[in-house]
Amino acid sequence: MLYLTIIYIHVLSTILSIGPFFVLFPVLKKMEKTSNMDMFRAYAHAFQSGITVVKHAGHVLIIFGLLAMWLGPYKWDTPWILTTMILLVASVVYLTRAFKPTMRMLDTPQFQKEKFIRNLRRGAIIYTILLCIMLWLMVTKPILW
Repeated sequence: MLYLTIIYIHVLSTILSIGPFFVLFPVLKKMEKTSNMDMFRAYAHAFQSGITVVKHAGHVLIIFGLLAMWLGPYKWDTPWILTTMILLVASVVYLTRAFKPTMRMLDTPQFQKEKFIRNLRRGAIIYTILLCIMLWLMVTKPILW
């Protein structure tokens, strides 16, 4: 029962670490269309809030994923688990480097609206792809080697 609860929390945290990005794409669209800088800042704040949810859900995801590995039937050296772990480290590094520097540009002399939105969109797309690959690995458990 404990293992199933851990898996359930792991799956919920997966949803919370991927889901916000599908809401953030429309926010980026609204950022493109607005000429009001106050509205733009509000959209940027909403985007940052979504990233914060993803970040904290990722912490829960990692903790409960490790617990599931410890208590579960799979070995640590299983190929799909190792691949997921490598992608996980890459995604954590990418998350910190993809959004924080861009968000810091807001309200600085170097701020360029188009570049700001383009960087956020590119970061969101790449991060979503990384997360979906990890999700695929966890669900399908492919034999990689």
